Amino acid sequence: MSPSCLSALKWLRNRNGDGVFDRNQVLVAGGERAPVMRATWNKLQAAELVEFYMERRRLRVTQAGYLVDVTRVEESA
Repeated sequence: MSPSCLSALKWLRNRNGDGVFDRNQVLVAGGERAPVMRATWNKLQAAELVEFYMERRRLRVTQAGYLVDVTRVEESA
């Protein structure tokens, strides 16, 4: 897993692990817009660390995503 994917995963986990895509396809979680491109979320979904739901308008961390150790990873800024 790339450092940017791990940073994005940590960003989402630190914001309740769930978000919604706005009209510009930017993920909003915990009242903040993600500093991450949609392609990164797609890579995390392919690795089964996050999942899209509600017709791909929402995103949440999967159980496998919570098992990944991100303690030494810097959060996306």
